[in-house]
Amino acid sequence: MAVARLSKLHGTHEAEFGMIVSDRYQGQGLGTRLLDCLLTVGRQEHLDHISAEILCENRAMQRVCEKVGFQLHRTSEADVLKAAIVL
Repeated sequence: MAVARLSKLHGTHEAEFGMIVSDRYQGQGLGTRLLDCLLTVGRQEHLDHISAEILCENRAMQRVCEKVGFQLHRTSEADVLKAAIVL
């Protein structure tokens, strides 16, 4: 169905997230709920920032990130955006 992961970057108060929702369950709000849960965990763990790299073609993930407050930025790689949020 779906899986989400929050990985703390060693020696920092930052983490990266990863998430995948199977095609059958996309568009039903599951990704938004999972990302909200990851933000809650990040706050409980006293993280300062959470980020992820997203392919430019993955518009659905970009919308989910923006919906919960992430800012999207271009990276040095032409086909990758960075989503970042300050907690």
